[in-house]
Amino acid sequence: MKQFQKWLLPVLFIVLLLGAWEVLARTHIINGALFPQPSKIAAEIQSVHTRELPERSLLLKHIEATTYRLVIASSIGILAGIVAGLVMGISPAIYRFFNPLMTALMPIPGIALAPLFIVWIGFGNPTIISLGGLAAFFPIAYNVTAGVRSVDPQLVRAATISGSTRLGIAFQVYLPWAMGYLLTGVKLGLARCWRTIIAVEFIAATNYGLGYMIWDAASYLRSGIVFGGIAILIVFYFVLEKGVLNLLEAQTIRRWGMVK
Repeated sequence: MKQFQKWLLPVLFIVLLLGAWEVLARTHIINGALFPQPSKIAAEIQSVHTRELPERSLLLKHIEATTYRLVIASSIGILAGIVAGLVMGISPAIYRFFNPLMTALMPIPGIALAPLFIVWIGFGNPTIISLGGLAAFFPIAYNVTAGVRSVDPQLVRAATISGSTRLGIAFQVYLPWAMGYLLTGVKLGLARCWRTIIAVEFIAATNYGLGYMIWDAASYLRSGIVFGGIAILIVFYFVLEKGVLNLLEAQTIRRWGMVK
């Protein structure tokens, strides 16, 4: 019953919003060309889905292309961020050496670097995945570094006395201690990676991807597909965060009592 009540108000709000939008668009109170009614948006997205059937859904091709890029880019960014965060957190000298460079690079949006990467490695997956991985890297590296630097020195001393190697201390003391920071970094990094991939798909994708689909529809003033594509982005990331990240958090730091 509590779960039902938890979801009832958000669902009710969405239903009322869509209903009001439908009525306002149909009665021409708002411009239907700029804000097409939800039923028309659904019909246009359905047309994208059926365009290349029975061979394969064009909409699914766009979703699969973006998902593939997100999985590869985020995996690279997460692994590189964890390693860099551990090294920078453990070694003060390395931290002082690389921190200014990371501080300078992190604020640069991926879309601003896209033209440069296109010149270097071309259009398509290489540029999109590289920039997505770079976007995910910085929040994870920074958070892991902060977590490692906050480790109680007594724990490190105890592990050293018990005979642990430096690698063992890194993965048995530093990384578990920094797990809360790491998961926060993963959430931030994955969100940045997702936004960057969609944005870079606008200009670097050659045929498929949700960003490409939205940009292509905007070029032909097909606002229904643009709104539908944005709705798919919202649903996709909502499922990713609630279904994957929250589950991972529940199985780790919540179970360990590190967060409430």
